[in-house]
This record gives sequence, structure tokens and C-alpha cells, in this order.
Amino acid sequence: MLRIESLGADPVERFAYRTATGSGGIAEVQLPVYVGQMTSLPSSVDALIVTSDLQGMMRTADGKDVMLGERLPDDLSVLIGIEWPDIAPDRVGVLLCGDLYGDLRRGGSGDPTGVWLAFGETFRWVVGVAGNHDLMADAEKRELSRRSNICLIDRPGIAEFGGAAWGGLGGVIGRPDKPNRMAEADYLQALRKLLHKQPHALLLHQSPDVPERGCAGSPEIRAVLESGPEALVFCGHSHWNDPLACLPGGTQVLNVDAKVCIFTR
Repeated sequence: MLRIESLGADPVERFAYRTATGSGGIAEVQLPVYVGQMTSLPSSVDALIVTSDLQGMMRTADGKDVMLGERLPDDLSVLIGIEWPDIAPDRVGVLLCGDLYGDLRRGGSGDPTGVWLAFGETFRWVVGVAGNHDLMADAEKRELSRRSNICLIDRPGIAEFGGAAWGGLGGVIGRPDKPNRMAEADYLQALRKLLHKQPHALLLHQSPDVPERGCAGSPEIRAVLESGPEALVFCGHSHWNDPLACLPGGTQVLNVDAKVCIFTR
């Protein structure tokens, strides 16, 4: 099992992008990048990027608007080259926790395939799950599956990929007739099964809550995580100011909603 040994309290970098506001406007905000250390990284990589909820747009040098997640891999590659000049992009793995589609509509949904491909073209491998705003038809899923270094965990399960076993449970608890949603009982049962299979790490989109720290999320998910075996959980969906929390029983939860964390050995 992977374990986070440390995570810096302050970002080492921030990338500007534009996103929709709750009032219907557009704001320029900052995507923070944190760095830390992790034990038991897969032997295929020397660094691991974890991110989610890249719901915004960036402007390229020639003035073109692209999804935040389409431009971000290039910026992260440059940053890694500066911070860790001995780590090449083909020694970097990526974990994506959903809601990668970006536009300038509040709560907009759409196809994030371009984000997956951009990360796959820049780094060694990419593993992840979909968020509730990610809408991919079967053709787009097949396109990703044809890439030997990309693994979308489309249904709850374990994927052996990149030298590790990754548990994946995308979407959120909600009405099952809507995209990327599961009935609460089915979601929690899937989560229990994944935890007891003890993957190296578990990728969720929806986060647990941690009320004593003021971290929003699902109390039902937290209850399952607290009652299961010790795990490392990556998630997003609900914004936390402090990315890392440790639950009773030792489970670590890293929430990467609208942020990036980079780990080395």
C-alpha cells in the first residue's frame, strides 16, 4: 500500500486559469501545486501526480482557449524539470480523480477525453475515474482503451496497471438514472468491497467529510472508510483548504479538488 510521508503546507507553484462563478460570472483563479513524499511508489515511476476537478479554461500563447487539463500537463512537465531535473516525464505517473471537463459554464458537463490524452502524451501512464460532470460516450472510452498507457476505471473495480493495483470508484451518490451516479446503497457496498481487496490506493471522485476539520463531503463514505481496513484514498468533488486528512484507524485521504499534488520517493 502507498503511504504519504509528507506534504508541504504551502504550494510551490500556482497556475492561473478562468472558471465560472456562482453568480454566473467568470473569474481568474489559481490552481495550487503541492509537493510531498510517498513510500512504495510503483517501480515504473519516480514521481506521481494526483489531481481532479480541473473545471476551467486556460489560454494558450496563440490566444486559443483550451480546457485547463489539456494545457496543464505541459506546465507540470516544465515545473518537474525545474524542481527535479533528474526526473524525466516518462518516469512520472498520473492519477486523475474525475471532473476533468472544463468550460466557462457553472456546473458544465462534457467530454474530457482531450485531458486524458494530453496527460497520456506527456507522462508515462495515467490511471483514473470519471466525475459526475465527465460525459464520455462509448466511442471516447474505446479511444482511451486503445492507448496502452491510459487506464480509465469505468466500473467499480481493481485495475492492475503501472506496477500497482488501483481501486477505482467514479461518480457520486445520487439518482442512478443520471450520468455517473449510483444509488447510495450500491455505492457504499462497492466501496466496502474495494477496501477489503486492499489495493495500493483507492481512487474516488466523491470525498468523505471530515467534520472536525471543516472538510465537506459525504458522512456515509467517511463511515465506510473508518470501519474498513487502513487505506490511502485519493478523491475530489468537495473543496478542502487542507488537502490531507487522516481518519481514525489510519486511513489517509488526499482531496485534490482543484489542486495538484506531486509526490516523489
